[in-house]
Amino acid sequence: IGEGCEPSIEASQHHELEALDVMRVYRCALGELPERTRDVFLLHRVEELSYKEIGDKLGIAIPTVQYHMARALAHIDAALERE
Repeated sequence: IGEGCEPSIEASQHHELEALDVMRVYRCALGELPERTRDVFLLHRVEELSYKEIGDKLGIAIPTVQYHMARALAHIDAALERE
């Protein structure tokens, strides 16, 4: 391969590689969160519970759920920005 040339990969392969990299960063960022913040985030985004349902399940107030969600989103966003 000559200088300045890159191996040819299909666009779909490129997008798949980007998606895998984003998921790696996402998982790593989730792992860095404090346990309660991660739990709140996963309950909302994966299990699709409402803030009230999360609060009831974890015994915390809705503003506390909001705090943990904001903290999680900010951390994940910052991790993705660094990449």
